[in-house]
Amino acid sequence: LQLKGAACEFVPVSLLNGENEQPVHLARNPLGFVPVLELLDEPVDSPRRFLGESVAILMWLEERFPQPSLLPKDAWERARAWQLAEIINSGTQPLQNPDIAAAVHPGDEAEQTQWNRKVTRRGLSAYELLVAGTASMYSVGTRVSIADLFLVPQLYNAERFGIDLSQEFPVLAHLKHVLLASPGAQASHPDRFKPEGA
Repeated sequence: LQLKGAACEFVPVSLLNGENEQPVHLARNPLGFVPVLELLDEPVDSPRRFLGESVAILMWLEERFPQPSLLPKDAWERARAWQLAEIINSGTQPLQNPDIAAAVHPGDEAEQTQWNRKVTRRGLSAYELLVAGTASMYSVGTRVSIADLFLVPQLYNAERFGIDLSQEFPVLAHLKHVLLASPGAQASHPDRFKPEGA
């Protein structure tokens, strides 16, 4: 949203304390997942509209705010950006959600953490391998793409799970440094929205 220059208000919803399972959030997304985008550019008397799922939200943003584009113009680079995004979106992030880790290792937080590290390392290893020869400033090409937008939150999770990015994933650590230097990334960093004392 920052990158596209779209005005927004951020409403934090914690997966870690069950806020996502409360009725107010389930009304936004029946699955209880985040993110959810509420569309406010409709007439006042229109029903509230919510759009969930990261890919759907990014596709809506791409059509509604086409510049700067999140999709490389070159067909190969565009496909590679989608591949990298899906490594995170379908092959990594869902597997380390709290409900999955709890289902795999019920009641054992240490084992849940190990599970999260394992699936995160697997996904980031594939990502690092694919971009090792081509990444410079961004994952694909010379501009931020959808791949980068999926990568940054997963790197945040990796560090939350105790993974040392600079030691294990130096290319991704470099990308993180570059990507988080932007004003938009700093304005939307999750640490800005933690409750006091957390």
